[in-house]
Amino acid sequence: MFNLYRIRSLRAHLGRKPLEQLVHSLVMSHLDYCCTLLYGLPDCSLARLQRVQNFAARLILNRRKFDSATQSLKELHWLPIRFRILFRLLCLAFKCVNGTAPRYLCEYFIYSTTGYSLRSGPTFTVPRARTRRHGDRAFSVAGPREWNKLPLNIKACTSLITSKGKLKTHIFALAYQ
Repeated sequence: MFNLYRIRSLRAHLGRKPLEQLVHSLVMSHLDYCCTLLYGLPDCSLARLQRVQNFAARLILNRRKFDSATQSLKELHWLPIRFRILFRLLCLAFKCVNGTAPRYLCEYFIYSTTGYSLRSGPTFTVPRARTRRHGDRAFSVAGPREWNKLPLNIKACTSLITSKGKLKTHIFALAYQ
């Protein structure tokens, strides 16, 4: 948050693009760092991070404090924190499915063996969580569960770049419906 206040003092001297790059490099990188660990946390725990992102969006667009943060996020094409975490989790899941992630993560994705063909494509076995409180948040459970929920056109992608584009479009529609 301190960086945002310092950036705000520079806003008059910078254009929108340099300001956006500065916010991305100094603020958004901190929000994205290890954000998959935040998957499954309640909204009250993510509220501070969401406030930082809202402040950054208003700063870039030169909006006042009480203007709609959701409109600012939409205009910048940014996902809210909860959906940003989901996006990062699914990008990591894509790498696991295609074998580009570390081996120890890829081992969590085991194809479920059913005797019949499904229209939704191959699905992965979602292991049972050992503890109800924190077990559902583990990547071994959350990764396959969220991957199985995706539409087939995203699961069928073979390139990370096209997958990220389709995935962000899908999650953006979920976030702002």
